[in-house]
Amino acid sequence: INAMIVDSTALPEQAVRDILASAFQSAGQRCSALRMLYVQEEVAPGMLEMLSGALDAMRPGDPWRRETDIGPVIDAEAQAAIAAHIDAAEAEGRVLKRLAAPAGGRFVTPAVIRVGGVADIAREVFGPVLHVATFPAGGVATVVDAINARGFGLTFGLHTRIDGRVQKVVERVRAGNVYVNRNQIGAIVGAQPFGGEGFSGTGPKAGGPHYLRRFRTRDVPEAAAIDAAPVTALALKMARLKLETGAWAARRDRVAALRAALRGRAAAAMAAAAATDIGPVDLPGPTGEANQLRLEPRGVALCLGPDAASLMDQAVRALAMGCGVLAAAPGAGAALAALAAVAPVVCVEGGLPADLRDLAIDCAAYDGPAPERALVRAMLAARETALTPLITAADPASAFAVERVVSIDTTAAGGDAALLAAAA
Repeated sequence: INAMIVDSTALPEQAVRDILASAFQSAGQRCSALRMLYVQEEVAPGMLEMLSGALDAMRPGDPWRRETDIGPVIDAEAQAAIAAHIDAAEAEGRVLKRLAAPAGGRFVTPAVIRVGGVADIAREVFGPVLHVATFPAGGVATVVDAINARGFGLTFGLHTRIDGRVQKVVERVRAGNVYVNRNQIGAIVGAQPFGGEGFSGTGPKAGGPHYLRRFRTRDVPEAAAIDAAPVTALALKMARLKLETGAWAARRDRVAALRAALRGRAAAAMAAAAATDIGPVDLPGPTGEANQLRLEPRGVALCLGPDAASLMDQAVRALAMGCGVLAAAPGAGAALAALAAVAPVVCVEGGLPADLRDLAIDCAAYDGPAPERALVRAMLAARETALTPLITAADPASAFAVERVVSIDTTAAGGDAALLAAAA
C-alpha cells in the first residue's frame, strides 16, 4: 500500500499538487500510485480543504481531450469494484470528497476517503481513490512502523522541510523508491531505478545498475545432494532466536572483518563482495533533484549449502551485504567457525528442512541439484510472509541486499530549519 506522510512544515500548495499527481494521474491505475495519505493533525483541516478545492478543478472525461485530467478505468470489472468500495465508505459516512462522473464510459469518480490508518485498508484499490488519516506531532515514527507492518514496499512519499526528519524516515521506512517533497510516480530509468521489496518485489530494480546481470546466465557446478536427516522446524526456530543482526548491519568494515577472519579462504566470494558498491551512489537527474541508490541488508539469510564450499560462499556474500546467517547443513558449525567468531552466524546440523513456512528469514541460498532447488523454491513460495527469494551461486553478492532509491526535490527546502523543527 503506497503511502505518503505530510507534516506541519510541508509547503501546502506543493504537497497538494504532488498528492493529486500521485493519487489521480492515470486514474490512479499505476503500481506506484498513492493510496494512503497521512497528514499531521495540526494542519489537516487546511490541507484537506485545499485538496478538496484542487479536486474541484480537475476534469474527468475523454483522455483524448486536452482539458481532461482523469480518464476512465481499464474495464467494467475494475469500475464495479472501485465504485463498490467508494459506495461502502459513503454509506459509513467516511467519504470526504467525491467528484461527479461523466455519463457513459468506464468512469469512476475520484474520491477521498477517511480511514483510521493503513491497517484499515484491506486490499489495494487500483483506481482514483485516496485514503486519508491524521497523526499527532511526534508520531511520524509510529506511522512509518504501521506502513512497514503491512509488508508492501514499492513507493513512499514524504513532505517535510526538516532535514533530520528526512534522514530518520529514509532510514526507517522499507520501500524500494522513496520520494521527498515531490510526487511518487513516474520513475525515470537510470535516475530512479524502480522496484519494490517485501510483498512488492524481490529485485533487482528495473533501470538500475544491477538489472542487466539478471538477464545473463552462467554455468555453475552443482554440489551433490544432501544425504542427512532433515533439520527440524523447531531446531531452525530455536537457532533463529539466537541471531542478532543490527550491530553487524551497521558496520562499514564488514568486508575487512571477514577477510581478516578467513585469512585467504573463500577468495572468489570475498572478491565478489568487495567489488559490490553498497552506496550511496549518486544517480543522474535534473537540476533541483537529488537521486541516490544504496544497498541495504535483506535481513536474515538461510544458507543451506549443501556442502562446506557452497555454504562458505553463501555465508561470505550474505555477511558482506550486512545480513545475519542461519546455516543449516551437515558440518555447518565446523565450516563456518571462523565466520561465527566475528559475525552473526548460527549453525544447525542436518539436511534440507521440510518446512519453512513459519521461519523468520528474509532470503535463502542453496546450490544443490535442480530437483532440490525446486523443492526449496516451493517451500519459500508456500510462505505467507513477504516474498522470499532463493539465491544461488549464479547470483551476484548484491542479491543478498535490497536496493533503495531516494529522490529529493531539493528546491522545496527553505526557511529556518530550527524553527521548523520546533513547530513540528
